[in-house]
Amino acid sequence: MTDNATPSVSTVNDVRPFRAIHYNPDRVEEIGQCLSQPYDVITPEQQSAYYEQHEFNVVRLILNKERPEDNRQSNRYTRACDYLQDWAKRGILKTSEAPSFWVYEQDYETSLGSRSSIKGFIGIVRLRDFEEGCVIPHEKVMKGPIEDRMRLAQSTETQFESIWGFYQDSSTRTDSVLETVCRSAPSLDYSEKPFDDSESPVRHRLWNCQDAEQCKTIQQRMEQLKIYIADGHHRYHTMLALRNEKRKRKKCTDTGPWEYILMWLVNASSNDITILPYHRMIHSVDPARLQALMSYLERYFTIKSFPDLNLDGESRLRDEWLRELRASGEKTHAFGVTLSGGNGLFTVALKNDEAYLREVKQLQAPYHSDAWKLLDVNILNNLVLRNGLGITEKHLSEQTNVTYTHRAGEAFERVCKGEMQMAFFLNPTKLEQVITLSQNGEVLPRKSTFFYPKPVSGLAFYPMGDTPL
Repeated sequence: MTDNATPSVSTVNDVRPFRAIHYNPDRVEEIGQCLSQPYDVITPEQQSAYYEQHEFNVVRLILNKERPEDNRQSNRYTRACDYLQDWAKRGILKTSEAPSFWVYEQDYETSLGSRSSIKGFIGIVRLRDFEEGCVIPHEKVMKGPIEDRMRLAQSTETQFESIWGFYQDSSTRTDSVLETVCRSAPSLDYSEKPFDDSESPVRHRLWNCQDAEQCKTIQQRMEQLKIYIADGHHRYHTMLALRNEKRKRKKCTDTGPWEYILMWLVNASSNDITILPYHRMIHSVDPARLQALMSYLERYFTIKSFPDLNLDGESRLRDEWLRELRASGEKTHAFGVTLSGGNGLFTVALKNDEAYLREVKQLQAPYHSDAWKLLDVNILNNLVLRNGLGITEKHLSEQTNVTYTHRAGEAFERVCKGEMQMAFFLNPTKLEQVITLSQNGEVLPRKSTFFYPKPVSGLAFYPMGDTPL
């Protein structure tokens, strides 16, 4: 990957250390038990488990439980604010004495069984409109999550979760600072046990970087670099909306703490960033279309059958099938297929890229590049879901026929139980594809990427009171 530093003397991005609100180790012995996954991947069952895990778990702030008696004056958002104020008053939370960056590292097992680690730093980043080309998105957003996060931010005036951004920097200046900081003992060293038994624990470590010269080195380098949003598009849109609201109400431009967003920043030039695919589970489709699907697919795809592999068979054999699917995806556009009550598993590989492009030429907006059209997700959406099963873009937007999961085991299980009619197993979108298309201004289809592991919530909070930075 190439360095995307700009030769201009003007600042591309304003990245700063900040005085964080964080758990007080003098009052909370097991801070790791107070952490959680990001709000948007927490299921109701996991929400309840986090409530039970620790009385000060951050889920009470980021995803407070709803109650039947909730109203405009008392609801999940006002309760989050109440918890925040109560924990601060009791000393459960404390505020950093000096502006700091927080070095955050994850050590984990990849889907292929190898060990990997990723290291970055948490800071605050000045919000920039996407048209400026300094902070670059890659994903569509939906209205509902933005409204939800807006109400939480308005009630608490605090950012509880860092979104995930990455940058490209072939120099070692920032990386060297992070390595120096990590020579000391971490303030947090916690192995997170996953809810899904098919996943391995993720080790999270955190260091505080308060040294003024080290912070200055990071700031100066980041001034020259573009930032790509990996995860947290809805929260970024939320903070843009909150910033604009504050500017209008307070009749000011760019001096308040609401001008910044909490972000974990990772150098993609020195870290192997893992992207998992979102698999598609299909339901509520006309059975006649399902029956005719495999015959239809033969027009465009080479189909390979694995009749000896059953949905309820050994997970080891299914994993081997998924690895073969991954290997096929390195050579061509391929995905896996299984049907409820069907005979075994299948892989399908696109026969001819040019024939596909001709097929969809009239269906795509003219500004989309061939690279965008040839994303595996788009091939599936165009040739299979829409043409083969009648699932249109409207259906995808309304989520009437498709359910998503990054866990292949869940897709196997739900099809096996008959909860879903069929499932499509995709290969991961490559980081290079995300970067290239984002630079072109092309937004990827929904659920194209699942960046893994997610940065946990509860490491550091960013207060947005009325005091200017």
